[in-house]
Amino acid sequence: MARMGSGRRLSAQLDVIKSLANRTKTVHVLIGTYELLAFRNLSGQLSRRSVDIHFHRYRVDDPADTKAFRTVLRSFEQQLPLAQPPDLVNEWEYLYERSIGCVGVLKDWLLRGLVSASRRDACVLTVRDLQTHALSVAQCDKMLAEALEGENVLSESAEARNRLRSRLGLSSNPSGEDGLAADQATSTPSPPARTNSLKPGQRRPNRDPVGIPETLYANPSTV
Repeated sequence: MARMGSGRRLSAQLDVIKSLANRTKTVHVLIGTYELLAFRNLSGQLSRRSVDIHFHRYRVDDPADTKAFRTVLRSFEQQLPLAQPPDLVNEWEYLYERSIGCVGVLKDWLLRGLVSASRRDACVLTVRDLQTHALSVAQCDKMLAEALEGENVLSESAEARNRLRSRLGLSSNPSGEDGLAADQATSTPSPPARTNSLKPGQRRPNRDPVGIPETLYANPSTV
């Protein structure tokens, strides 16, 4: 959808999906890699109708992710159809290194090793099998670069939030909190003084009352 041969705008592709969703009353889900980020925030109308769900990779800088990744390895150990289940948890760092924390990459890797072991009638998946069918360092480095770039786009930095608050006319929030409580020490900046650019006899822009005043029918005798 993003690789169009004509000069049509990219947002037109999402406008079609938005129209289909409105007419069918059906939620449309786009699933893919970080290449889908090209469709984010193409317009205000599309942005407010969309919800981003990020299925991120496991990260070793998060203890919970590290524990979850080791649990995934334990599950794979129990599912591999081998007479002697391999000790994948013991090799978790190497498995993480060559899968960059992506379970899909890990599953394909283990499947290649399992096919190789089955062809030689082996009853166990060895470390050599894993090393033989692992992705190269260059491949992993490329995947990691794209993953980090996508994660950076999806993250909300304090600088971006302060820029939004500044454009809205709000005070900056250097602490990075949720902003539900106002800082007692921060005073609200006063709005700039307005200059009178009206010509003599020209009225100021103002909202005029519309409709029929309710007091007109307050006394039935006046109807």
